[in-house]
Amino acid sequence: MPSQNPLGALIDIIPVILPLDLQTARSGDYISLKNAAGILFVVIKGVGTDGDDLTLTLRQATAVAGTGVKDLAVISEYWEKEAATDLTGTGVWTRVTQTAAATIAPGDPSAQSAALYAFYVDADTLDVDGGFDCVVVNIADTGTNAQLGAVIGILCGLRHQAAPQNLPNAIID
Repeated sequence: MPSQNPLGALIDIIPVILPLDLQTARSGDYISLKNAAGILFVVIKGVGTDGDDLTLTLRQATAVAGTGVKDLAVISEYWEKEAATDLTGTGVWTRVTQTAAATIAPGDPSAQSAALYAFYVDADTLDVDGGFDCVVVNIADTGTNAQLGAVIGILCGLRHQAAPQNLPNAIID
């Protein structure tokens, strides 16, 4: 039976923010949604210090260079896994709902927990009439104590399916 590898057939995976200390604000790479139906953003972070809570901001732009940037207030739900020390024993997702916004700010105990957050952005929710087709997630400065984190984007509903090495580059217009 042939391999059922979804990479290239169903999804593409793009680094947005590499694993870095979040006590400095981090700006991600813009990702073009021209060739995808949407994107699942996945954020992972290590244990931090109480009060150094994470704030994520979703933005849209007209080019991957960050042209014409504005907030994209469409996040009405996200999913989370949190654990005091180690996520390997946390198998169940928790759904979190909020009024549609451009930010996610998980509340206590998010700072002092290891966490995984995921949310989906449909390409049709961008201001396509205004020429917007790129998105990014940025992370605000979490505070004065070290806390490692990273963001990846999983492009879904690829318009051009190909072997992974032949996929269009989503960080180049």
